[in-house]
Amino acid sequence: MTKIFDPPISSRATEELISIKHSTTDLWQQEAIDQAKNELKLRKVTVKQEQEILKEWQAVIESIAIEEEERLKENDRKEYQTLEMLEILFAAPFILAGKWKAGMSLLELRKDNYKKKFDERLILLICGIIGWALFITIFVV
Repeated sequence: MTKIFDPPISSRATEELISIKHSTTDLWQQEAIDQAKNELKLRKVTVKQEQEILKEWQAVIESIAIEEEERLKENDRKEYQTLEMLEILFAAPFILAGKWKAGMSLLELRKDNYKKKFDERLILLICGIIGWALFITIFVV
């Protein structure tokens, strides 16, 4: 018995059928892959046509990867502005307690390759906590 997918495999665009055909069973059921193969045969799509589309997709993927690599390289050199540094410094206890959001977290900075900003934020948070502790010790206690 042929399984009906929603929308039916036969009603999908040729490029989507090629995508299904060349995917894995992690993404699509084997029956959907088989139906996509059969539909491509019915539409008389040649292997050469499929390969051309796959090459176009590969070129797009490579272009995106290059752009992402360039973005990460640029992030490596970015620094905080003075006002951002002051905000992090004075709001450090509130930032660490999750009560204040000032830019990206340390985890987000590391994930997006903001090496300089990561180091600056870490130092500012430590200095901010020490500063608040000294302030409370000297003026409150």
